[in-house]
Amino acid sequence: MATLTLPKGKTAILIMDCQNDIVHENGKMAAMSGGAMARLIKERNVLSTIARLAAAGRSAKIPIIHVRHAYRPDYLDAPQNTPILASMKTNEILKDGAWGAEIHHDLAPHPSDVVITKTRVSSFYASPLEAILSAQGITHLVLTGIATDGVVEGTARDGVDRGYYVVISDDCCATFSEEGHRAALAGVLGMLTTVSKADDVIKALPHA
Repeated sequence: MATLTLPKGKTAILIMDCQNDIVHENGKMAAMSGGAMARLIKERNVLSTIARLAAAGRSAKIPIIHVRHAYRPDYLDAPQNTPILASMKTNEILKDGAWGAEIHHDLAPHPSDVVITKTRVSSFYASPLEAILSAQGITHLVLTGIATDGVVEGTARDGVDRGYYVVISDDCCATFSEEGHRAALAGVLGMLTTVSKADDVIKALPHA
């Protein structure tokens, strides 16, 4: 693999969908598939690895952007065109203002971090993300979050199409099974993006 390069002033780290309903063992989505995803997140220390990467990013003056997936309490902004998104309203998942929509305490945003909200799979769709990145001159994105084949894949594909250089930190994401996680990263994402480890990303951060 070529040496990972993350240019100073042009790189941002995204922490996506790490909310209680999704990553906490008592979360409504986390309970799906018998709680398999919550167990994998815990077993692989995904949240602590994301936290370590974010801390290194802050030390390097890299923007940390938290992306929340949340809906109005009346779910008027919740799409009904796919089973998983339609289930949000039915099961009152990711309701804005509720515990389930809050960012997990292990990844609580720092005052210098940016927090944005979305209502679809990709972090770019109907959100201020691209406007923020453009205003800061960001060209390189490091993606972390849950799930690998959900927000990570959706944002990676969207970001590449928009001209961003995308890095996915393998140990900073997970999904409902290890096989699904590996399949997502070994497929088209492996050709569209640079898949790396958190330690390699940290080494590549543009320290002053």
